[in-house]
Amino acid sequence: MGSTAKAIVTGFICRLCSEQKKNVIHLYTSRAKKLNLLKKIKLLPISVEKYDNLPKTICKQCINRLEAQYELMQKIRRSSAIHNSHRIYHDN
Repeated sequence: MGSTAKAIVTGFICRLCSEQKKNVIHLYTSRAKKLNLLKKIKLLPISVEKYDNLPKTICKQCINRLEAQYELMQKIRRSSAIHNSHRIYHDN
């Protein structure tokens, strides 16, 4: 019998945190499309290309963080639009 100390853990590498995880979502699946993961990743200072040599999976923890960041960006955009409309109204 082999030693478990030398066993290799199998899983997937998360594109965002680079940690090996068992539960991930592949970026080019229907589930990822439903979650708009590629659209949300575009807010990050990275680029993801379908045929690059980097991991195409993202872990649940990073998905949660990405969702929170996306919601914050949406809130900031809505707030900015409100401020701009008030500024235009009051300038007239």
